Amino acid sequence: MKKILKLIAGVIMTGLLLSTSAAAKESPTQNMELNTTNGEIIKFTITEKGFMFDKYKGKKAVILDFFGPHCPPCLMEIPHLIELQKKHKDTLQIIGIQVQTQMSNDDLNAFIKEKGINYPVVNLDYAWDLVGFARANTGWQGQIPYMMVFDKKGNITRQFIGMVPNETLLKYAK
Repeated sequence: MKKILKLIAGVIMTGLLLSTSAAAKESPTQNMELNTTNGEIIKFTITEKGFMFDKYKGKKAVILDFFGPHCPPCLMEIPHLIELQKKHKDTLQIIGIQVQTQMSNDDLNAFIKEKGINYPVVNLDYAWDLVGFARANTGWQGQIPYMMVFDKKGNITRQFIGMVPNETLLKYAK
């Protein structure tokens, strides 16, 4: 019995050493890009505390809104997000991430125009890496609307599933 316990302890210690050395080699950050439907590239770095958006670093809080064009709650929240973006354009940036369906950028741009969306939108085809990261690291299982809120330092301050009042979003987007 003692030999079996020593063998198990040895295997566990070897596993711990291997995982520790592998983790030490990995970079604590990862760079990503989002390509919007109008051709803008939004670059950011995934850090231990959140996402550092190159363009908005220290200037604006960021809300990533994962939505779909056929999702009733998503459609109901769009006018509120438009209002929020308009009122707080100097301190807040909303970025829409369309994750519900495969659609062309032309079709998504027609939807954006029809709804009067005044913030950048990324189509699903250009957001796979982000969607995969969110699913793997936040517990998000694909429900929409889903929001990730980041402060001006890039720290994630809150995540929401479902519609959220603007006052609540502003509370966490500082």
